[in-house]
Amino acid sequence: MNNKLKRSVWIIFGIGFIAYIFSAGRWNIAFTAWIWPFAFLYYSRQSKTKRRFLLLVAALAIGHVIKWLNVMDGGYILDAVFCLLWSYCWVLPFLADRLVAKKLPGSILSSLIFPAVFVSIECLRSLTPLGSIGAIAYSQSGFLPLVQVTSLIGSFGLSFLICWFGAVAVNVTEKRQGSKTIAVVCFSALLISIGFGCVRLAAFPVDTENTARVASVVGPYYKKQKDGTYDEITAEESLHYFLSEAQRAADGGAKIACWNEEAFALKETEEHLILDAATEFAKANGMILIIGYELSDSDGSENGDSINKSILVETNGTVTEYVKTHLIPFIELPGYVKGEGAVPSVATNYGIISCIICFDDTFMGFVRENTVSTDILFVPSWDWEPIKHTHTDISEFRAVENGFTLVKPTYDGISTAVNRLGYGIKRFDTAGVGFDTVQFADIPTRAVPTLYSRIGDAVDTVLFLSGFVTLALGAVQLHNKRSKQSVTY
Repeated sequence: MNNKLKRSVWIIFGIGFIAYIFSAGRWNIAFTAWIWPFAFLYYSRQSKTKRRFLLLVAALAIGHVIKWLNVMDGGYILDAVFCLLWSYCWVLPFLADRLVAKKLPGSILSSLIFPAVFVSIECLRSLTPLGSIGAIAYSQSGFLPLVQVTSLIGSFGLSFLICWFGAVAVNVTEKRQGSKTIAVVCFSALLISIGFGCVRLAAFPVDTENTARVASVVGPYYKKQKDGTYDEITAEESLHYFLSEAQRAADGGAKIACWNEEAFALKETEEHLILDAATEFAKANGMILIIGYELSDSDGSENGDSINKSILVETNGTVTEYVKTHLIPFIELPGYVKGEGAVPSVATNYGIISCIICFDDTFMGFVRENTVSTDILFVPSWDWEPIKHTHTDISEFRAVENGFTLVKPTYDGISTAVNRLGYGIKRFDTAGVGFDTVQFADIPTRAVPTLYSRIGDAVDTVLFLSGFVTLALGAVQLHNKRSKQSVTY
């Protein structure tokens, strides 16, 4: 490798590192996700020594710590250790490319191994308590024409396209046999995906006749102080705020009002105060209410664990409960009761309404399997500064994948209401509008099921297996290649 090539490799590596930091993390710029897989792959393929590859491992680790700075809100040291461990998931696709794809002749299989292994790891990691946070597909949240392809192949499918682009681009720079042909195929797939999205956005508009006014309510419980601590309020104050906010929602013409996650904190003996008031208000005003609150274990029946729950109160006073299923590691797990995954789906005059809570929405399979007939999904949430943009982007992907309207009132974060195409109907940051607010949006009440909502299990299974299959094929091809060379020798 001459000096000029060395310099170009280091420049590309540096650009890739910067792009990696600004892709699908605390900060996100959509086009950077198309740069860093190519840049790091190119560096890896040009690096002949293990020491050089270890530098790539270090870049992935350090970049991951930076891009998710204080993501768990548990202090920089603890978060740094967590992010370092997390980052090694992304070393494996580069290792697979280095050990197998790099040594293969031709371009087709060598271009598929990296994206396939990458997506297999994303699928596998989504089965852990971390969910799908950090999936590279989420980097494209602002590029709606491309996001529409998730209605066909899901977010993991979009991740595959992004990583495949990087691998194909590296093969083209290396002038591998057949690289131009596979590049045409790859770029055609991307153009078709964007074209599909443009047609879907233009030719299949969202129903503007069947709508309902909803109120996203961000309550003042846990009044946040300048030092980062919170002041709890009493059950009587909670009841006062609830009635005041519900009335503000009714006065604004809302047919449905949804509070943020843990909008109130109650003891088990105090829960009836909210339940009784909610049923009376719903019947008197003809409103549907979705109220999130934390219930402390005052009698020891839950071994001291709190319950993070939401109740859906219909206009006739019927109450349906839901307990949060996916608890955030280190923050809620342990310490909270884990729900059983029974997502409520209630038929109303405004379509079928379902409710999950916050971190639940990062588990795309969980959402898809429990919202088969859902028209409107409500996601009461509670975020914090390092995660708020990313989490809201994740939520909006669920709407496009499954074809329903999504409403996410969020404490200390970004609240959103989006239609089935991902268009933002209402979006606000509690840091800007305050921690005691009622915001309104007129939302579509009829879902349009997508291909992914119907066959998503099969799609995700194929993508999950793709890494193992391509690696096996690559290993067989390498074995055959070495066998021929041995015989020739």
